[in-house]
Amino acid sequence: MPNDKIKHGRSKHISNYGGVGSIIETTDCSIIIETFDNWGYNDLNEKLAQYIIKDDRLLERLKSRFQNLKHLVSIPEFKSYKFNNPPIVQPKANYFPKWFYCNTCNKLAEYSEWKERWRSSGKNLDFFNPPKCNNRECKESNLEQIRFVMTCTNGHIHDIPWEYWNNRLPTDRTNEEEDNDDDSKNAKPNGPQLNFSKCCSEQSLTYKISRENTELSGIWIECSKCSKRQNLKGIFNYEQKCNGKKYWLGQFNGKFSEIECTEVTSVKVKTSNSVYYANTLSSLFIPEMQNPLSSEIRIDIDNMAESKKFTKEQIIQLVSIQKGISEDLISQYLETGEIKYIPDNVYRQTEYDYFLTREQPENNQIKFRLIDYSEQIFGFSKIVKIDKLKKITVQTSFTRNEPIDIDSILQEQNEYEYNVERQSVSKNNFNTRTLPALESYGEGILFVLDSEKMEEWETQEQVILRTEKVRKNAKNADWKLHQIIAQTLTPRKILSHTLSHLLIRELEYVCGYPSSSLQERLFVSETMNGFLISAFDGTDGYLGGLANLCNDLNELNKIIKSAIFRATDCSSDPICLESEGQGVGQLNLAACHSCTLTPETTCELSNLYLDRKLIIDNEFGFFKSLIQ
Repeated sequence: MPNDKIKHGRSKHISNYGGVGSIIETTDCSIIIETFDNWGYNDLNEKLAQYIIKDDRLLERLKSRFQNLKHLVSIPEFKSYKFNNPPIVQPKANYFPKWFYCNTCNKLAEYSEWKERWRSSGKNLDFFNPPKCNNRECKESNLEQIRFVMTCTNGHIHDIPWEYWNNRLPTDRTNEEEDNDDDSKNAKPNGPQLNFSKCCSEQSLTYKISRENTELSGIWIECSKCSKRQNLKGIFNYEQKCNGKKYWLGQFNGKFSEIECTEVTSVKVKTSNSVYYANTLSSLFIPEMQNPLSSEIRIDIDNMAESKKFTKEQIIQLVSIQKGISEDLISQYLETGEIKYIPDNVYRQTEYDYFLTREQPENNQIKFRLIDYSEQIFGFSKIVKIDKLKKITVQTSFTRNEPIDIDSILQEQNEYEYNVERQSVSKNNFNTRTLPALESYGEGILFVLDSEKMEEWETQEQVILRTEKVRKNAKNADWKLHQIIAQTLTPRKILSHTLSHLLIRELEYVCGYPSSSLQERLFVSETMNGFLISAFDGTDGYLGGLANLCNDLNELNKIIKSAIFRATDCSSDPICLESEGQGVGQLNLAACHSCTLTPETTCELSNLYLDRKLIIDNEFGFFKSLIQ
């Protein structure tokens, strides 16, 4: 196990690319984040009340899948501490991959073996983290990790069986010269065929890297005892039956969790995006939809209910008398009526309507102001200046090899359309009482497009045809995710998404905001046509300047017009502008890195479903009159 003193940023533990079960690169080694059940949240009490994040609207949505869910708990901030006084709650992790080699003596062994060597040489284990070589000649140099892992569609992950890598079956043809005939070019090369036994009884492996050969064939696994060796050629074609390892659950009685799995694994580089996809849901905080009960009182009520010593009526009366709280609030908290699944667009509609129809709440938990923008610039009807915004992001599960769409995150297993299996972030699976969440404060601008102009524009034949091209490509994509998104793809969704990207890029050019510090949130359906651009704490964009752009509408007009005019010219034109499909799965039309794409952390749809021609084309572009 690595040192518990893991230096971490909270956002790394809940993001599109990080969370429970993810591999995170540290300054020393890569680690796999363990289930948050191991962090210290097991028994929620008054001491842990500070970690509870209150968002009853989001909690109600999650209960459609997590029926026993009671609380969302925050990722603790990193604080230095002494070993004799550790924090109550602290993220836990273990080293992964488990195989390490020494750059000096080239020895290759599993982590447990390196640790035993260190102990046997009489060295103090407190100084073993990060892992070091025990050889005197190596001067306790830090070990390097193997960079390859194996994953399966059920979400398991494990190491390649390096102890058998240099011992091949007679049928193995990995290192044979390939034929040059046409049939062999189209055929998939066979992966390495391993004899699952050690090369000799005194096996001592080394990991050698050629200085001249930079390909995989220039990396060798060799036994210093019997001299049997093999290179890594063909490693990405190697497959084997999955052993069902769940390293993210931590150790129990000195062993990691392992279940029966019938899937076949595939080899990946540990930093590959396909190794991990977090299934997260985010929610904008709406004060009027919250129960004002404090975290401490909520824990007291939960403890009384779980003890089964009191009836619901007795709990309401006792807490009301002891704490001086309205019985209605306690009854509302204990209410366990029928909970229905809420689709993502319906959930966002509540946020959209709140900012457009409500006034600033008195408690100032959030601050916003609606501005009529219809007379300011063509195509826009309103904007909402949001000076104070709160967002809660919660991780429910994760997948490997392939992502899933946001509406499938909370679906029942029998309604689930994917081949990949969701792995829960909790040992208790969907029966967990808590889920990890991240609370962020920030600011933003909600842009609302003119609905009448939008309805007129999206009926044009050319607009429909271009949308159909993207939809067709999505239907034929390899991932089920894109096939599902294709069913709800509309011209206004592509338009709003593209316009959001163009404005984010323009804010970087004109205002100096790093585009990676800004985030988009799309509000698009038959009754919504807007998008939110926001910046949250911990980023360079959250300095108060984003929302303040709304104080000078003339200046904001210039930024929007500049973004639209800048979209008319791309350094890759005319290739980009006339493209029939580019990017992953050909899911973008006139959109590339030079004109439209933004950092992955900014975009909700992985930089896909973009087409600037729908905005700037002289015949059917939404802003053609502005350009002309």
